Amino acid sequence: MIKPIQHFNLAGVDLNLLVVFDALMTEKHLTRASEKIGLSQPATSNALARLRKLFKDDLFIKASRGITPTPRAVALAEPIRVALTQIQDVVTSEPEFDPATSDRIFRIGMDDYTEIVFLSKLLQELKQLAPNVRVQVRSSTKHKAAKLLDASEADLTLGYFPEFSSWHQYQELYSESFVCVVNQEHFSPCKNLTLEEYLSAAHLLVSPKEDMVGIVDEKLAQLDKKRNVVLSVPNFLIVPFLLSSTELIATLPAQIVATLVPTWNLYPSSLPLEISGFPVGMLWHRKSDRDLGHIWLRKLITQLCPQ
Repeated sequence: MIKPIQHFNLAGVDLNLLVVFDALMTEKHLTRASEKIGLSQPATSNALARLRKLFKDDLFIKASRGITPTPRAVALAEPIRVALTQIQDVVTSEPEFDPATSDRIFRIGMDDYTEIVFLSKLLQELKQLAPNVRVQVRSSTKHKAAKLLDASEADLTLGYFPEFSSWHQYQELYSESFVCVVNQEHFSPCKNLTLEEYLSAAHLLVSPKEDMVGIVDEKLAQLDKKRNVVLSVPNFLIVPFLLSSTELIATLPAQIVATLVPTWNLYPSSLPLEISGFPVGMLWHRKSDRDLGHIWLRKLITQLCPQ
């Protein structure tokens, strides 16, 4: 009949005693063992007494030139040395991350803006540098990002973060500005809109708040002016379809426009009024700060930012 394994409670065992044992076994001398591990001779003697009690054996006997191990100590020597070596390897080893061979899944919190600006470029780089790495995009906003990080539902988040907690890390990536974009069929290229033309046009507004008032309207109100917003949508994804088939114009972040113009029949124009931009950044939890894979991903995203 096989006896069940008796679990030994390590909570009451000082594992530093094994270091003392290994030094005594190596030096076969109490004073030299004490010097090797940086203990006083009385402290080493006390540790030896505790070792004898733990293993229920004398372990080391006084000899003419130091101490000599008992058969029990000889039997323990190799297993204890192996255990100490393994513990040392665990404590001192550095985790590795090789993008060329990694199959890690990175979870990135993004809104529709950062999806348009970053995703295509990120996937192209991953195809070349890390073909087995996968990306899971988590829907994120400036209000939701911190919750995703705190719940370990995202490794990092991209976007606009005016506020975050002390246990989060933030890196600003670039400063975004606004430009106007129109359908080339309804606007003469190589000509920037005047304020009069801008105000008289029919406008498409992207409003995450799902209202009919944006930062442009707030700025115009300060100037005692008003534009004609005829359509408001909650995200950027539908914008190119609407602009390419109507006479609507839109005021959008410059990097969104830079992405849309090469594909759609659209034309960018500078704004005829000054509108403050916003910083685009990367937010992550401090617990991931020294993760080598995380560091690699952050550096890669930084390299993909518009110059």
